[in-house]
Amino acid sequence: MEGQLKKKLIKYLLEDKVCNLVTEIFSTEGESVPAPNTEVFLRRSIIEPAEPGFSYQPLLLKEENTLRFFEPIAKEERLIILGGGHISKYLCEFAAKTGFAVWVIDERQEFANKERFPEAKNVICGEFKTVLPELHINKNDYVAIVTRGHSCDGDCLYYILKHEMPGYLGMIGSKRRVSAQFTMFKGMGISEEKIAQVHNPIGLPIKGVTPPEIAVSILAELILTKRTKKTDGKVQTELDYEVLSEWLSQSRPCAMATILKAQGSSPRKEGAKMLIFEDKSILGSVGGGLAESKVIEKGCEMIGSGKAFLFHFVMDADVAARVGMACGGTFDILIEDVKF
Repeated sequence: MEGQLKKKLIKYLLEDKVCNLVTEIFSTEGESVPAPNTEVFLRRSIIEPAEPGFSYQPLLLKEENTLRFFEPIAKEERLIILGGGHISKYLCEFAAKTGFAVWVIDERQEFANKERFPEAKNVICGEFKTVLPELHINKNDYVAIVTRGHSCDGDCLYYILKHEMPGYLGMIGSKRRVSAQFTMFKGMGISEEKIAQVHNPIGLPIKGVTPPEIAVSILAELILTKRTKKTDGKVQTELDYEVLSEWLSQSRPCAMATILKAQGSSPRKEGAKMLIFEDKSILGSVGGGLAESKVIEKGCEMIGSGKAFLFHFVMDADVAARVGMACGGTFDILIEDVKF
């Protein structure tokens, strides 16, 4: 059953479709809601956006005799970098490390190749006016315009403004020069509403000067948008794609921990996953600190057991102070053996 479910999830990802992985959690003690820190039974299914109950954010529901956890599953968020110059090189590297699937486009072969951008998922060499229509940019994409020149930046921006807007759109250039382009675009029929969505100057104002510093400022703005901007029909989740891929490929025995509910100041929220291997190495994180160490310990016990456990962890202010943590929180985490 689990093998068939994983195949179905892989199919959804390959087809760039969104779905919910629904995990029903039952008590081993009979007809009652599962109690904290007890073994549980699991049953999983997949639902599509048109079906009742679908959620674009991780959602835990407490029902009469079960818990139901809805996890939105989607492909990595795509960052499209238009331009392959110095800033782009660092932005690609940094963004790939923080979970973006990076596409780089440039018209010059010497600036658009895999040797220059080894971390990119896709590098395309071609004229922007030819490549842009083939990208099918939508609200789940992030776009950074950093081409070789101001006029080229403007051409790319104008094309994007005429079509479906990405979730993030930023363009390099001084506010004065870009303002003149905005005025021209308004005269060409582009709405004020669309123009207002353009991030310019691109990046957070950290006074960066060098290409790596400017790349950091852009990435910071991308992450801020990703974590705070709520868009209808856009998946909002803490799920790490690297963890999801490893779970689906199942290359070695492990346990999986998933945050069902987090209250307080936890750095990770609902939907975050971590894989725990026999040598106590991990992939992903459920927040670090004492809670994560306890989860790793329990996860190692679960490997090979075929069982699942509903882990409840409370760190109040006193406990947090004793172990040197800044603050505490309450976590409900599902820990399960992943059948190998």
